[in-house]
Amino acid sequence: MQSIMSIRLSPEDIKMINEIATREKIDKSTAVRELVEMGKVYFAISKYKEGKISIGKAAEIADLPLSEIMDLFADLGIRSNLTMEDYLAGAKVAEEILK
Repeated sequence: MQSIMSIRLSPEDIKMINEIATREKIDKSTAVRELVEMGKVYFAISKYKEGKISIGKAAEIADLPLSEIMDLFADLGIRSNLTMEDYLAGAKVAEEILK
């Protein structure tokens, strides 16, 4: 179930939302929801690139499966923040699970 949230926006933001809604032939609420979804992904990408969050946390924030966020990062040319030690530790855990 969706909730209602009231926010204050600048006249410029309202104008932009109206323009997007008109151009995309959608209502303003849908335009805002789509912008929020895109904003979550952008936020996750930015924080990951800054090294402030893990790829798993980025996927969680963006509400995407880990494989999709990894594909998105690859498409955007975003290099992994994993160190060789992280990779080896992950490989060791995977090895233990597969035994």
